[in-house]
Amino acid sequence: MMLKVYPDRRWPAFLRVVADTTVFVWTVAWAYLGFLIYQTVMGLEVIADGIKNTGMTFNQWIAAFRKAVPGGIPILTKFLQDTADTLRHYSGDPLVAAGQNIHDAIIKVAIILALLVALPPILLVLAPYAGWRWSDMRETGAALAFVRIASMTGRADAARAVLAYRAVSSLSFRQLMRASPDPVGDLAEHRYDRLATAMLKRAGIDPTRLAPPDLPELPPHRGG
Repeated sequence: MMLKVYPDRRWPAFLRVVADTTVFVWTVAWAYLGFLIYQTVMGLEVIADGIKNTGMTFNQWIAAFRKAVPGGIPILTKFLQDTADTLRHYSGDPLVAAGQNIHDAIIKVAIILALLVALPPILLVLAPYAGWRWSDMRETGAALAFVRIASMTGRADAARAVLAYRAVSSLSFRQLMRASPDPVGDLAEHRYDRLATAMLKRAGIDPTRLAPPDLPELPPHRGG
């Protein structure tokens, strides 16, 4: 399968370049907007990190308190250690867990919001355009392959006949009459050049790519 990204003719090629650039800018703009929303929401990480750091600070204080508890008084030592464990269980650890949970939730919300904002407009334009451009490149590439094979095998005249009949069957009446004032007469009298040229132009191929028609052989010149 041959692909041809842009047609040979300048104006159709220019229009496709403009369309490609427009779709690219549209995609980048919405992707950047989604990234900005992601960064904005991720800015809330400071709150989650503050809660988590507060819990870790409490745990450090409680750990320092446990080390400072004297070990020579069994009942008092156990009471103080149990108190430290209770403080850790109801103050430090919950804050650390809450901070981590909020941090994870912020990441998920940031990703979801960024995708919800960026993906719909990108896909709305990019999906149908990409499908059309792929089909267009394949069609133009196939037309170029048709012309090349016909030229290399010396069947340019037969290729013109095929193109002329295809032009009559696929071009609109306005395009057909613009290509030739008498399309039926051209087919009947095997004048295929104008219709073939119109069909190649529509396919985005320069008509000069097809080998020129064979000229009738002239009789040898006899001097004297």
